[in-house]
Amino acid sequence: GLCPERDFKVECGGFSNRPVYSLKHVPDTSLLVTSGPPDSSLQVWQVSAEDSDVIKSVSAIPTENGTGQPWAKIATISARAPWVLHGSSLNSIQITEVESRKNVYTAASRNSEEISGLAFLDCNTLLLCCAKGPLCLADVRQPQSPLEAASVPS
Repeated sequence: GLCPERDFKVECGGFSNRPVYSLKHVPDTSLLVTSGPPDSSLQVWQVSAEDSDVIKSVSAIPTENGTGQPWAKIATISARAPWVLHGSSLNSIQITEVESRKNVYTAASRNSEEISGLAFLDCNTLLLCCAKGPLCLADVRQPQSPLEAASVPS
């Protein structure tokens, strides 16, 4: 991952004109993905070559539930292609291919419970943590499958 002072340094100001609540490096690329207010869209950035310290905007990834939703939680992986897992509630979880902005997975859920965290367990399995505590698992090989509550040993 990226380390402050080693990989980037902000001397004055910043690289984004909107708040950044989450920043993730896309493995094996020079891309960053950020999320934050005022909506749940994602911003894609590119870190320039070694002889420059410029971080430039590449694109934005709109989300289906872009208005009125809290900022999206994000996780990245680069197994098949650079992917970003994102969403702010169980009914808005998606995986988007970063470079083409193509949606490759949408979790099927009618539950609108807020997400406090999410992660790729591997290139096929997702772990979602709800704000009220329940954990959910999803398998990207089964599109539109309902999210399954994970049993947690006490």
